[in-house]
Amino acid sequence: MKRGFILLFVLIVSQFVNAQTVIEMAYPQDANLVLLEVDSPDKADIIVYKTDDKKLAQEWDLKWKFKKWGFSNFSVYITKDANDSLLVDEETGRKLLFNAKVYFTDKPEEARYTDPNFRLEGVFRKVAKNEDE
Repeated sequence: MKRGFILLFVLIVSQFVNAQTVIEMAYPQDANLVLLEVDSPDKADIIVYKTDDKKLAQEWDLKWKFKKWGFSNFSVYITKDANDSLLVDEETGRKLLFNAKVYFTDKPEEARYTDPNFRLEGVFRKVAKNEDE
């Protein structure tokens, strides 16, 4: 019984480890990342392609599979308003900062980091090995 549970758990977790799954949160305090959605790729730190395709989500490079519930790699709060009232903590009066500016594309080949040195904590990223180092 115990082995069966462990095997089932490992199988379920392995499905999520290899994909970039995301849950969108209603409140920024509940999210791992707070993102400001911008209207142009020129203004964005990251360009993300939303997908339902498991294979694309497994590529990691900003091809995110949004889910309604369940296990995910991370959670996000996305707003289009830089002065969103939910970003202000009621208790402290402090405003939450954005982790990145995001642009959503309809083309998977456009998904990328606009600055190769930009990093998002907790977001999987494939990095090419530099042979010169």
